[in-house]
Amino acid sequence: MPAFNSDAINDVKSACEATAVEAADAMSRAFDKSIQLSIEEGSAFDAAADLSSWNTAGLAIVLNVESEAALVLISEESGLLPSWYTTPDPTGESKLATLGQELGMTLLPEEFMAMEFEVKAVDNLAEACVGGAVGSQPAKLMLQLTADGKPREAMMVWPLTNPSGVFEGEPAGPAEPAPTPAAPAPSAAPSPAGIGAHRSRISNFQELPSYSRTLLHIQVPIRVILAAKKMKVHDIENMGVGTIIQFDKSCEDTLDVEIGRQKIAEGEAVKIGDKFGVRVTSMTMPEERYIALKARKRVR
Repeated sequence: MPAFNSDAINDVKSACEATAVEAADAMSRAFDKSIQLSIEEGSAFDAAADLSSWNTAGLAIVLNVESEAALVLISEESGLLPSWYTTPDPTGESKLATLGQELGMTLLPEEFMAMEFEVKAVDNLAEACVGGAVGSQPAKLMLQLTADGKPREAMMVWPLTNPSGVFEGEPAGPAEPAPTPAAPAPSAAPSPAGIGAHRSRISNFQELPSYSRTLLHIQVPIRVILAAKKMKVHDIENMGVGTIIQFDKSCEDTLDVEIGRQKIAEGEAVKIGDKFGVRVTSMTMPEERYIALKARKRVR
């Protein structure tokens, strides 16, 4: 498998070409206008030259691939973005979130499929890209978006090594040394570990402890349940080729998504290229169970 850099240009281009219709449909739904997508040639990325025309406001779409990411830039000057994209209401936020999820599944090869994404408006697309800290051997792929008969260009850049920096507005730089903490007063007793301690929010995969990163790599089976029913053993014994099993579930009902035997979500079937997928429509909270506690009787 090629590394997620300029070595993967051909693989990324092939994936985009295979699912261009699906990616264009995703943009059309999000931006409320008909958009066609065509893929131009990919090449090595040169920040100084390639970002010179991207000093403008627009939409930044970060597609996280483990600790790295791909970045899709769509400028406001293209005229493709809806008027609400800078201050989306809950419906708009849902549209942008769905767009990020669908582009993560269509614009990248299966081995680099994005599992996390973030879609936001930024004041300067070039600065947002620099803030994401472009990695070694970077690459770009130009995407031609056509609406109302007029072609516009979007750009996808990868890899970014600091995806969270895209929306911070500041280029990623070396961390400043932390100030030396003042010594506690002699009378102050050390507080127990973990009590009242402040925990900073984890914003990057690499900030997790090593054991947590190891756990996140464990593969677990995920199942999509079309329908289920109970049948008598006698009826099962009489099954053969051509037997039709009828379910009570409607064709329009949602599908259950299970991890192991635990239902975690509901979704609807979607077509991604020539493959089958599920768009999650709602998450299911785990069932709460309460166990009554009884006091033990003392034996004298």
